[in-house]
Amino acid sequence: MKRTRWRRGAALGFALATAASVAGGGLASASAPHAKKLPPLVIGGMFPFTGTKSLLSQWGTHGVAVGLYEINQNGGVLGHKLKSAYVDDSADSVDALPAFRKLLLSHPTMVVGPFSPTIEAVIKQFQPNNVVDFMVGGLTTLDNMNYPYVFRTSSSDSNEAIAMAYYAIHHGWKTASLMFDNSANSQGFVPPLEKAFKALGGTVLHDITLTPGQSSYSTELTQAFSGGPKVIFDSMDSQTAATLFSDGQQLGYMNIPWIGDDLQSAPQGTYAKSFGPTAASELTAALPASPSTADNAYNHFLADYQQVWRTTSILPTTFNEYDSIVIAALAMTYAQSTDPKVWVKDVLKVSNPPGTICGTYKTCVALIKRGKKINYDGASGNDDFNKFHNVFSGFQMIGFDSHLNNVLRGTVSPANLATVVAKEG
Repeated sequence: MKRTRWRRGAALGFALATAASVAGGGLASASAPHAKKLPPLVIGGMFPFTGTKSLLSQWGTHGVAVGLYEINQNGGVLGHKLKSAYVDDSADSVDALPAFRKLLLSHPTMVVGPFSPTIEAVIKQFQPNNVVDFMVGGLTTLDNMNYPYVFRTSSSDSNEAIAMAYYAIHHGWKTASLMFDNSANSQGFVPPLEKAFKALGGTVLHDITLTPGQSSYSTELTQAFSGGPKVIFDSMDSQTAATLFSDGQQLGYMNIPWIGDDLQSAPQGTYAKSFGPTAASELTAALPASPSTADNAYNHFLADYQQVWRTTSILPTTFNEYDSIVIAALAMTYAQSTDPKVWVKDVLKVSNPPGTICGTYKTCVALIKRGKKINYDGASGNDDFNKFHNVFSGFQMIGFDSHLNNVLRGTVSPANLATVVAKEG
């Protein structure tokens, strides 16, 4: 038993070390002759490397690595290169605070993450510890947050829920059942989804709350499919999904459209694999993004991503982590300071209008050096923060081909979302 625990610990240590090594790849760049070499700035990452949502750690580390590559390949920040340091929060609120305290030992200037399952466990810790945070995820309880050191570059789940409803109605699927697990993250979808679906003329037949970790979900599936829904909306952890989808296959319930949250959008991911043979025709996931900025920011991100990971098949949220790091680096440049107490006040100055729009770190820095006020439009969208430090983006509706690679099934624009909100009154 001791040997097993050692091997697990060693495996996690290797994974963290590997991610840190890839993310810090730009640190090998030679400094100018006789120039004083400044210490690197630490970008911390809080992600679940273990547990039922461990796939999120791949999303997080992939995005951070590309962000660090962009900054380090273009001179760093005020002479400093960036490097990463990661901790495992297991997507468990009990583990989050100890993980954060461990991360503080690395003296991060900013933190990327955690994801929605654990952010509320540590959200009050960033300002007292002089660390700026860019969390990842759309937890609806943060829609009106008031934390000066916390920002979110991913659109709220309340907007994602509207996008899911809009997509279903515009495909003629007007009766639905909901299957969401009992976590706060999943349940946050339910009220805005039901409200939007009904405002658009849809009818919710059943709202099923799933208890994770059950050995069978046949009863819940039978209830959800009574009345003949035309679409299923869902959100759950990967272990629950594996069991529920397997039961659904046996009961013949996987031959109608299922619309899931962004967790289910990963190419060749565990959700798509668990869904079964009809994933290519029936599974769709909503992914918050508006990758069509006029300054070509998304294509630049894709080029960076290919340099780091040798593929343009990007993982979900990676553009959010990337944008977070670029915004932080620009705020430091604008403030001429790497002290979070100073540069945190300039985050909105580099990301929000008015200002000259720019979409890459290099072009934005050049504008700042010329004394220009900038407005960074990033890989994930315009990155304009409101007074609650949230952004508002459109959504890609992601499907799969026969090899479970992603295909774009449609988009729901910010204007589309606004029309739904207007109908809700």
